[in-house]
Amino acid sequence: MELESQNEDPNEKKSPETEIETQSNGAVVPLVVITSGTSFMNWYSKILSRFYWVVMLIIFLLVVICGVIVAVIARFPSFEDPIKGFEPRGTVIKDRTLSYVNLKRDPLIQLYGWTTDNEQACDEDGIFEEPNNNTRQRRSVNDNIQAFNKCYYELTNCAGIVFTSENDEGNLLTPSNLKTICSIKVIGPYESYKLWSIGDYFGHLVNKSCSMLDEGSITSALSHLEICAPYFYRTTKDYDGKDVSCLHPSYSSCNDIPESCKTGNIVFNILNVMTDTNFMPADRLDNKILRSTMAFMNLNTYYDEDVLEAIYKDYFKKSSRVFNSVKAVALNFNIKYDVFNKSLLHDTLYLGLAALFVFILIWVYSGSFLISVAALFNMIFSLVVAYFIYKFVFVLNFFPFLNVSAALLVVAIGADDTFIFCDLWREAKSTMSAGSQRHLVLSETMQHATITMFVTSFTTASAFYASAFSPIIAIKCFGVYAGTAIMINFILTISWLPAAVMLDDTLRCNCCSFSKLCPNIFDRLASSTLPNFIIKLRFIWIFLFTCLAIAGCVIIFFVPGLQKPTSSEFQVFRSSDLLEQYDIIYKNKFRFEQNSYFIPAGILFGLKAVDNGGKWDPDNTGSVEYQSGFDISAEDSQIWLLQFCRDLQNQSLKLEGAAISGCFIDDFVTFMQSPCQCNLTLCCDQTAFPYPSELFKMCLPSFLPYPEAGGLYIYQDNDIKVLEISFTTTRPFSMEYSVMDSFWKETEKLMEDNVVNVPETLSVPWFIPPFSVFASDYYDFLGFYDLQDSLARSTPISIIISIAVASVVLLLTQRNILIALYSILSLSGTIFTTIAFLVLLGWELNILESVTFTITVGLSVDFTIHYGVAYIICPESDRKSRMKYSVKNMALAIVFAAFSTFSVGAFMMAATVLAYQQLGTFLMIVMVTSWLFSTFFFQSLCYWIGPEGSKFKLQCKK
Repeated sequence: MELESQNEDPNEKKSPETEIETQSNGAVVPLVVITSGTSFMNWYSKILSRFYWVVMLIIFLLVVICGVIVAVIARFPSFEDPIKGFEPRGTVIKDRTLSYVNLKRDPLIQLYGWTTDNEQACDEDGIFEEPNNNTRQRRSVNDNIQAFNKCYYELTNCAGIVFTSENDEGNLLTPSNLKTICSIKVIGPYESYKLWSIGDYFGHLVNKSCSMLDEGSITSALSHLEICAPYFYRTTKDYDGKDVSCLHPSYSSCNDIPESCKTGNIVFNILNVMTDTNFMPADRLDNKILRSTMAFMNLNTYYDEDVLEAIYKDYFKKSSRVFNSVKAVALNFNIKYDVFNKSLLHDTLYLGLAALFVFILIWVYSGSFLISVAALFNMIFSLVVAYFIYKFVFVLNFFPFLNVSAALLVVAIGADDTFIFCDLWREAKSTMSAGSQRHLVLSETMQHATITMFVTSFTTASAFYASAFSPIIAIKCFGVYAGTAIMINFILTISWLPAAVMLDDTLRCNCCSFSKLCPNIFDRLASSTLPNFIIKLRFIWIFLFTCLAIAGCVIIFFVPGLQKPTSSEFQVFRSSDLLEQYDIIYKNKFRFEQNSYFIPAGILFGLKAVDNGGKWDPDNTGSVEYQSGFDISAEDSQIWLLQFCRDLQNQSLKLEGAAISGCFIDDFVTFMQSPCQCNLTLCCDQTAFPYPSELFKMCLPSFLPYPEAGGLYIYQDNDIKVLEISFTTTRPFSMEYSVMDSFWKETEKLMEDNVVNVPETLSVPWFIPPFSVFASDYYDFLGFYDLQDSLARSTPISIIISIAVASVVLLLTQRNILIALYSILSLSGTIFTTIAFLVLLGWELNILESVTFTITVGLSVDFTIHYGVAYIICPESDRKSRMKYSVKNMALAIVFAAFSTFSVGAFMMAATVLAYQQLGTFLMIVMVTSWLFSTFFFQSLCYWIGPEGSKFKLQCKK
């Protein structure tokens, strides 16, 4: 390619691609002469114009076949777990996590256990004895809550309702407020449920019913709580060594506790479960103002989901939530994800309404009912075929609920392409001579429409496909499905839609078109009013939008800045929903929900940290892989392990006094040096260390007779596969990224410094916090931090890839450096401004937000491309004429496209599902900013310093 920067020669021969025709009214318009370069489009247009019904029939049959195959063979996606797939794959932490999970789930492995024919323990006179397992008995709760049998006598298993005073600053501990809560009966599908509340407990403290409470009764109950509260804050150790309250009903090791403070667990339940953390805290027992309280129903949150869903739907979602002087502000029903699956289907109603509104807009703009129906089917066909390709071409089994939101984008983008095609078709018919053959008119339309729609579709799809580089499964899958749907929509727009236009032209059933309803109004606005408004204020527009883009950068990167997610609770409904209110606001206000514990550390030897499962399927976690050559009995291994465990005792990261599990080697040496008893002659009186490998293997089973003995994972053939050394660290668990990032880096540094010269027989160990693994789930201490880190790393990469692709496509299609540069500036300004508005609305860098930020690139470039292409193909050479031509020919289609997409977003604001609502917000903001930047900023630049003639044009050398 070479750059032409010279002035255009007025006598030079016109490009063979363009011919100028002067109409009777003096207007100069470009016509495309069908040369060898456009022969394919000419042939294709002939096919479409003559056999349009065949093309439509073939496409319809293909789509039906795809739909039938999908319906019969592929499973219909289920969204019972909406957060499935919201996890990274391929990261260091996730590789280690899944390796640990697969180790725990290996059916051929045993933790600590040993199968051997050797005698493992002596008789009652020997030194080894079975430990006494003294099981503590749980103290019974007070008879007053025996009716709560569905909750297994634990209030935290019950469905809870959070109440506050109708005046947010009011105190709930008044006779009227307590009596109101006590009198509430929640009507369920089968019966009504009385609430068990703090008023009932106060009544039992003063031997009165809740309905008889007065100021004196409340004062007396508060005095009793103030006496007993210090014992509540005093701690003892539970079975796992964690601190628990001395008033906890399952533990009775604390002494000197008044019996009145333990009776019925009343004090414990009031302070731990029913009152917020600001009520009588440990350092301010005199603070007796209660802002929020939780009352409970005799319904179990794990087994009564159907009843709770009915109560939520009929009693708290529709009815008033104010009861005299108090109001219900949050629900602890544990049914959020169960309700979500049904709400997702219900909210498709708003998507249907949005599609209907877009259908009406297309009808009004095109004046054709048939074209509007064809455009609607175009969108539906795109989703069906994309799902077929997703399942059978890409062979992706996991379909996250995020993929459903792709329908919104297809409706919006499909409408945009329809407006552009109809506008170009109408323009071609009006400018070409009346006797022109229909296929030539279609060819003229297709040449311009194909390139502009391909550029917009390809850049948008590229933004989606760029999400495939994200390590997060749901984002990857969404990017592939949405990108595929956009490209299928493009293919149908240049095949199905032109065929429908030919059918419509044959039937000639146009009616109610915008041009007929509003003759000359928009033509006058587009040809003179809007261009003059841009021209006269061009410097103001350039300055204003430049400042807006700079302000957007400041908001995104500095103040307040795009924040990483701070809550591991995934929000699925709008914030005002009572189920979300509990997770977002009130959950951490109650002591029983607060988890204050130190992070455990686990060091694994002999296990490969690999993820050999499906990177696109959260259910495919792969299988465990062990290090070859791992031999804990080797003499080099014994020496290194002994020194490593002794050094570990002095690490600052280890919690003082915490035991180290798995560091058995020191105790094993003591065992081997002990005097021989019970007819044992080999595994005793051994003073020479390290021990021969065979002796080590033979004696180790005698040292590890019980499951509690150490961190060895033993295969079914008694081969030691893995050693896990674990201990409690000094670092408390936190949701804050900076805290967990510091912890992760510190532990990695610890491992790096302490695994120097590790023998090959042990392999290089690695760190991961140990956790419990269940049949289908597990708790991961570093999972949320890994998600935060993955989003922070992958989102900018996806955005950069999208911008790079868009820039290259703009340069290659517009073939003018200045126009491409102005397009990129307009695109960048739109991106910064859109994301800045979202940041100001409180958006954090979470899953859906990450996807939204990435696709901003694709949706921001469309209008600028349309204007830019129109500027390039203008037959005039001066800036002013080109800018006016661009506005006149594209403004109407762009306004309708922006308004239709904006309307789709507006309809989704009524949805209860947060993903729909957020996408609706995004579509409205990005459409407004994109239209403003493309119409005023981009066009002002083109008029001020736009290229004239063939300046800055890229041409290919022959």
